[in-house]
Amino acid sequence: MLAVALVMFGIPPTPAHAAPPYPEEAVKAIFLYRFAGYVTWPASTANAPQFTIAVLGAENVAEQLKEFLPAHPIQGRPARVARIQGIGQLGDAQMLYIGPGITGKLSVLIEALKDRPILIVTDQPGALEEGSTVNFLLEEQHVRFEISTAAAKRSGLSIGSDLLAVAQRVKTARRIRDQFWGGETALFAWAGWGLSNDPAML
Repeated sequence: MLAVALVMFGIPPTPAHAAPPYPEEAVKAIFLYRFAGYVTWPASTANAPQFTIAVLGAENVAEQLKEFLPAHPIQGRPARVARIQGIGQLGDAQMLYIGPGITGKLSVLIEALKDRPILIVTDQPGALEEGSTVNFLLEEQHVRFEISTAAAKRSGLSIGSDLLAVAQRVKTARRIRDQFWGGETALFAWAGWGLSNDPAML
């Protein structure tokens, strides 16, 4: 089923051993940008004047976002990145990326945000079980991601089927579904890159 979804997306399969053509932090930055196009936030957030991706514990990813977000609106609004030192600085951010530089229990951070419509993206093994909505994985040098639709629902968010189709793993309230696809180049195509393009020039 996943292979069919990728073909429908116009995504060609590639060998699993192919070397990633872009730095890991650039890949993650583009994915964060693209995630926003496949998520629906509650109507109560529609009046926010801009779309903010807050970054905690991932300076390199924040720098990549800073380079290209100003020229690329998200959901029809100006987009910006906010480097934060703690969740108390979130403001009205619609997305929070908690990078690998954050140590300690993720569940404590995520629990503090349980009543807020924020897409929480993490970068640690087992993060979905801690309450994250999207979690990056690094498998055989390829950046992939897994999604918890149950966590999204708790935050009042809806994840689009096209995004679920290219996730490596989907965790629902009842079960976990593992998916297999043709490599990182497939996700590059989904993310809107041609392999000859510079991520900063998206």
